[in-house]
Amino acid sequence: MIFIWRNTMNTDVKKSFLVKGNDFSDIKRVIGIVSGKGGVGKSTVTCALARQLAGMGYKVGIMDADITGPSIPRMMGIDERCEESDMGIMAPESAEGIKVMSMNLLLQNEDDAVIWRGPVIANFVKQFYSDVCWGELDFLLVDMPPGTGDVPLTVFQSLPVDGIVLVTSPQSLVSMIVKKAYNMALEMDIPVLGIIENYSYYKCPDCGRVEKIFGESHIDEEAQSIGVPVLAKLPINPALAQAADEGKYFEFETPVDVTPIVRGLFDAVLFDLDGTLTDPKQGITSCVQYALANIGIDEPDLDNLEDFIGPPLKEHFMERYSLDETTAKVCVDKYRERYNPIGVYENKMYEGIDKVLETLKERGIKLAVASSKPAMLVNVVLEHFGLMKYFDVVAGSELDGTRTRKSDVIRYAFELLDEKGLSHERPIMVGDRKHDVIGAGETGIPCMAVAYGYGSMEELTAEHPDFIAKKVSDIADIIR
Repeated sequence: MIFIWRNTMNTDVKKSFLVKGNDFSDIKRVIGIVSGKGGVGKSTVTCALARQLAGMGYKVGIMDADITGPSIPRMMGIDERCEESDMGIMAPESAEGIKVMSMNLLLQNEDDAVIWRGPVIANFVKQFYSDVCWGELDFLLVDMPPGTGDVPLTVFQSLPVDGIVLVTSPQSLVSMIVKKAYNMALEMDIPVLGIIENYSYYKCPDCGRVEKIFGESHIDEEAQSIGVPVLAKLPINPALAQAADEGKYFEFETPVDVTPIVRGLFDAVLFDLDGTLTDPKQGITSCVQYALANIGIDEPDLDNLEDFIGPPLKEHFMERYSLDETTAKVCVDKYRERYNPIGVYENKMYEGIDKVLETLKERGIKLAVASSKPAMLVNVVLEHFGLMKYFDVVAGSELDGTRTRKSDVIRYAFELLDEKGLSHERPIMVGDRKHDVIGAGETGIPCMAVAYGYGSMEELTAEHPDFIAKKVSDIADIIR
């Protein structure tokens, strides 16, 4: 049992302990990175999370709350000192645009010792939140000192922490200590978003042999016992450690499942149509078969034509059969000759899609369709399945073949949302093919790839989507 006096207070009294943020800061979410003891690579994990979130287009800051053992600036390649302005202390930025505040950025020499008692340290942590001009941030990650002492308690009491991520290693002792950190968060009414196991294994770069340096991992059982997801099992990587020491951490990719961290941030969802909302296989492949027959190409097996589901038609005819543009245009015309009266109805809605759309709508999220299919046909499909009522705007291509690139369709969807005065500050694209992932990347927004559609896992993962929905219901689970 952990005894924390704050736990006896009512909600209003608890709120009175919160530190007022800087007037020039707009921080949407504060996430604590916590470990029960030192030496588990908590700061490394903090940097990995910051880089991944920044790579998804989010504005990120790191508060290095480990006052006596700050390491974040060096790892992020920041060696400039903080400057003051009328707005407060200005946090330096890494090469990737991640803002950082750390004691080392205030010291004249980074190796100067900070020999302070707990209350003084705790007050400095509060000032890092209240006196620093963070600007507009989607996430402020707080790299906390290990344990359950003064600073973690101060952070939990004084900052509007939305959740914490626990960092551990495979040793059973460390896991036990992590449970103490978990129990502390529980007592303080702070959600635990997930757990990351660092130093999980070592993989020989030469032979590929995997060694469990710190023993067998029990992280899955530990996570299940406390009811939180495992966000990553990170390997021992000497090259990564060296890069961190040299301020070149940005050179390494450290994948972590950030789904629980970003939940609730999206205000607009753009959906692909074919392979995402509906299964168009019968209609599309039959119409492609019909078009090919017109130019003398026999394709008796409709399964061989599944790759036509998703990409722009004309371009795919040209790529697949080495057709010139004129012949490909003829194929598109013949395709539509059958599709418009018949093929558009040879379609079926994925089970549960209507429920997902209803759930997102109830959460106040703006919904749009962003499809390379002509908008007129998109509207026909949505009306046919009773889905039109869920969407605020529908963006598609033109019948003359323009605006077929997914990035162009996404931008057009934003224009339509703007015309209606609908917010899309934090959008996400949902689609089943690489074109959706690429289009989202070209427009600077996150993407969720759906694995139940017509893009293979190899195709999707090669483009590095931010999330993968293995089934329809996962969409609403991720976009909470």
